[in-house]
Amino acid sequence: LRLRNHWLSSRSEATAAQVVTHMGALQSQELWSGEWSIGLRSTSLEEGAVQAATAHGQILRTWPMRGTIHFVPASDARWMVALGRTSAFKGVERRREFLGLSEDDAVAAIGILRDALADGEPVTRSECTRLLEDAGVMTDTSHGYHLLWFASQHGATCIGPQAGKEQTFVALDRWVDDHNDLSRDESLAEIAFRYFDSHGPAARKELGRWAALPAADVRRAIDLAGERLSPVATELGEMLVSRSVAETLDGSSIDPPDESSDVLLLSGFDEYMLGYGDRSAIMTAEQMKLVVPGSNGVFRPTVVDDGTVVGTWKRAVKKTRVDVIVSPFGELNARQRKGVDRAAADYARFL
Repeated sequence: LRLRNHWLSSRSEATAAQVVTHMGALQSQELWSGEWSIGLRSTSLEEGAVQAATAHGQILRTWPMRGTIHFVPASDARWMVALGRTSAFKGVERRREFLGLSEDDAVAAIGILRDALADGEPVTRSECTRLLEDAGVMTDTSHGYHLLWFASQHGATCIGPQAGKEQTFVALDRWVDDHNDLSRDESLAEIAFRYFDSHGPAARKELGRWAALPAADVRRAIDLAGERLSPVATELGEMLVSRSVAETLDGSSIDPPDESSDVLLLSGFDEYMLGYGDRSAIMTAEQMKLVVPGSNGVFRPTVVDDGTVVGTWKRAVKKTRVDVIVSPFGELNARQRKGVDRAAADYARFL
């Protein structure tokens, strides 16, 4: 059921904006990872279409939750960042003290960046940091990330389209024509619905971990979402899905994915992996150590067979091709090997 709700076994010809809106947010600290997470959920998207959606201001990358970069719908970026701001700023004073920055420095950086981006055009990351250096705000290379993050957390900026291999920044209000302005209660209800609609079945506490919301806000969000959500019984206990999903269930077993999509090559930071704190439904603790060696928070891309992680993979980008190298947890059977071939071909189509 998670595969279906993630649009991993029930893909359509969705646009990049439709995929991102359905998912709510897709973790994307690695650009290629986020782009492939979008492409994998549509039968028609190629890499260029995802990049075009970014360039045309339909989707964008910013820091809406957990201090981590995500793809979000451009029109929802402002309320999503505002919703996660309280938790994002916990411990920020200690972090600035460690870096040797003051609050005045951080506030001044917002004004500098807002002025630099006032014409609405993207400015490269290196140019942004040069401007901060010239103004005397950024006095160490370690300051750049914090100041750029801080400005984005205040809704002044967001990450723009790539300029070659370099990241750019844009002024959020100039870059996005039409903002969805939601109250805090409306934001809580909407984030709860989108999470359980796309990530369900999921335990209630998983919303708090994913959206970085305190327990009281999680309870309020679920209450405010009201009849848009429904409980469903799973092998790990009662969880929530959207009401529309629940209405498709009649107590019978979930239909298996189409054979053409039974094996998936997921990016390292795909929401199927990062959308939950409890991953016991899809792999063992020992396998988890192979996916995140050293428990350092860096997830290797995974090979998933009918919802279960059966190995990892990596890509080797060469001049005229991309090699896919699979490291299975155990020997793959003939069906799984054919599935990997199909999944690799799907990735080739996307590129």
